[in-house]
Amino acid sequence: MPRQFFVGGNFKMNGNIDTIKSIVSHLNDAKCDSNTEVVIAPPALYLLLTREHLRSGIEVAAQNVFDKPNGAFTGEISVAQLKDSNITWTLLGHSERRVILQESDSFVAQKTKAALDGGIGVILCCGETLEQREAGKTIEVVTAQLGAVAKEIKDWSKVVIAYEPIWAIGTGKVASTEQAQEVHASIREWLGKEVSGDAKEATRIIYGGSVSEKNCRELAKEKDIDGFLVGGASLKPAFVDIINARQSSVATSSLRSFGAMSSPPSFHSLNEPQQPLPEETAAKVPTVDTVTPPHGWTRIRINNKDDHQHIYELLEASYSHPQALARVKEAVIKLAQVREGSFFPTHNEHSKPYEDRENARTISPTHPLRQIIKVLDLKVDVVGDEDRYVKHLTWNEPELRAEREAQLAVDPEQWHVQSYISLRSALFAHHAAPLLLMLCENIESLTYSSSPYSYKPDDGGEYTQHILLRTLLRNNHGQLPDKHLQRLRHVRILPEYDLWYDDDRTYSHMDVLGQVRLFHRLPEITSIAMDGIEIHGGADYMEFMPPATSNIRTIRIGHSMLASDILASLIRMPKQLEEFAYSVGGRDTRDGGHDMFSARTIGKALSDHRESLRVLDIDADDQLTDDRHDIESHEEFLEQRKDYIDDPYWYDEWFKLDEEASTGPLHVHNLPDTRVYNNTIGSLHDFAKLSKLSIGVKLLLGLPESATPFQLVDALPQSLEYLLIRGYTRGKVARYDEAIDELIALRADRLPALQEIHGIEECVPSAEIEATRRRYSSVRYGDEEEEEADYWKLEEGNQSWA
Repeated sequence: MPRQFFVGGNFKMNGNIDTIKSIVSHLNDAKCDSNTEVVIAPPALYLLLTREHLRSGIEVAAQNVFDKPNGAFTGEISVAQLKDSNITWTLLGHSERRVILQESDSFVAQKTKAALDGGIGVILCCGETLEQREAGKTIEVVTAQLGAVAKEIKDWSKVVIAYEPIWAIGTGKVASTEQAQEVHASIREWLGKEVSGDAKEATRIIYGGSVSEKNCRELAKEKDIDGFLVGGASLKPAFVDIINARQSSVATSSLRSFGAMSSPPSFHSLNEPQQPLPEETAAKVPTVDTVTPPHGWTRIRINNKDDHQHIYELLEASYSHPQALARVKEAVIKLAQVREGSFFPTHNEHSKPYEDRENARTISPTHPLRQIIKVLDLKVDVVGDEDRYVKHLTWNEPELRAEREAQLAVDPEQWHVQSYISLRSALFAHHAAPLLLMLCENIESLTYSSSPYSYKPDDGGEYTQHILLRTLLRNNHGQLPDKHLQRLRHVRILPEYDLWYDDDRTYSHMDVLGQVRLFHRLPEITSIAMDGIEIHGGADYMEFMPPATSNIRTIRIGHSMLASDILASLIRMPKQLEEFAYSVGGRDTRDGGHDMFSARTIGKALSDHRESLRVLDIDADDQLTDDRHDIESHEEFLEQRKDYIDDPYWYDEWFKLDEEASTGPLHVHNLPDTRVYNNTIGSLHDFAKLSKLSIGVKLLLGLPESATPFQLVDALPQSLEYLLIRGYTRGKVARYDEAIDELIALRADRLPALQEIHGIEECVPSAEIEATRRRYSSVRYGDEEEEEADYWKLEEGNQSWA
């Protein structure tokens, strides 16, 4: 596999807020070689500032990290703290720390191990003094420094070795290209002997030592120099020239590849010969330009036919320029249903020539995608064999597409053929999506639509499960040969996409728990977001989820209508929940009713996280029902379950894997009552880290006709800094007034951290759902004219290719 060029910028102890912002702004606007991985290392004080303002695609490194996870180590920074701040790299072993601060080889090795174990990449510096070079000890010194690290670590995949001759750092002197190449080649040979053949071929070795825009191009020509670690020059605009050194070098016309194809053939040339088109049709086939691999994509999208050419380019890049896929940080997957004759016959006499041609097309045994799709481990899956999968992927090969379009252009019955073309195009997208997600190893953010695969699922057929869903399930539960999406942090799950019954006036059905379990066990997963959804009672959905199985820390659900027992399962799924937000309203339910929402059920679920929850925001007062309804519903459920012959469909192999890792009872109602609820969320006094609370007055203090089982001022945690109470109007409910007055009077003594209170002097309205029901009734029964209503619109954010 080719080694991606790497350029690091070490600012050392230079810069201030203005200069750092200026450097970052210049990099954001610069046209940098998209094949080069760029990492900059500002002083520790400016790490967060840099990360906040720096564009996606350029990473930030610390200049040092400590080898202990926490404790009384004044002035040090831990790996976990860097990770928490989204800092993905660290410099270690720089000669200035070895010489000035007397860091030993063993100490550098221990810090390297700590960083790698914690998921931080390491730029590992090594180098010799002038005296050591003149004594002929260069290789001895350098390999001794690396050898100390080799005793501590086995996996070098996240290590970049920076050879920095001490005599060339900051002196203006630079090793000749021959000198630098000689040491780099020796380091590579050492890796092969002392570590592994894979480490020898894959580990990037970069040069540092007075690198400038003047000497970088010549150095970049050398076969074992994979980039640079730049000091003072990284503070200057010319740093961009160094980033682009490999692109500008005369040596960059050939791929820096070891064992990869030097000139990969096109998909078309790898297929078996096709039957020629009729002569009059062939004359209309447009010329197809060579596909340029999309080296620069940082956000990709698999949505509609407008994306298919880019998707194909990425597939081709997966074997010809795999480093291009490493640039992808964001993905948008919105798959339409596969419509097999739902409105127009997909297979008809007019489409038969196209079908026959496609059925006759064969795939070469040496097609490179055969090797690429092995990441999906198809032999144990239900999605069909290798030939069929690769054939779906090659549907949009440029020359085949051009021939097809030319044939359509002269076909008088082309209208009748479009349903077949659409079917094959949808199959292409559905098969490309899981493969690209597994191959783009650095994806951090995913926007995902939960569209089902087909209108006509066949229990005995090939596609009993959505291809992408199946792949994500297997990856999430560690059932693929390798681990993928290991850097995925944020997932936004959109409602079902491109359905014939789409109506943006109503909530969209979603199997909430079923969708979340596609990602919940990934190591870096941080947040899940959903909007505009409900669970339709007539459709299959997961009713429970084993608790304490997820790494998710933030859950946000907006403008939705979910029952409290589903929300409770979702809340209890994380091992440690830090932020939870849920709001109702803005759309209609399809049947005019609404799901039950029990304060007690939500309160019991949240109590699992009283040691970790920091932010709680629930706007659901208008959905609130008496607790007894939720309890009665659960009792009815248990009674019905006695008659079940088989387990529900979702009690599958994945559920069982989660169940094995789970702690605590499956049902929230089986948790003990650790406090009195009485139609409230319960006292929050022992939520040790809760600092921001936004909540409806009914959920906080109970329904107007019930009694609050605690004093409000005593029910709020000492850590609370911000409080927003929705739906409170003074004078309407006397006991609400009393609780609020007592809170205001005792706030300074009882809640010293509480700096902001909102919704006391002026009412902050709660979201309404009753208007939704009235709108539905007026239309359904014709009692009144349809009311004008402003429905909430789903904002999907920027989903364009970037």
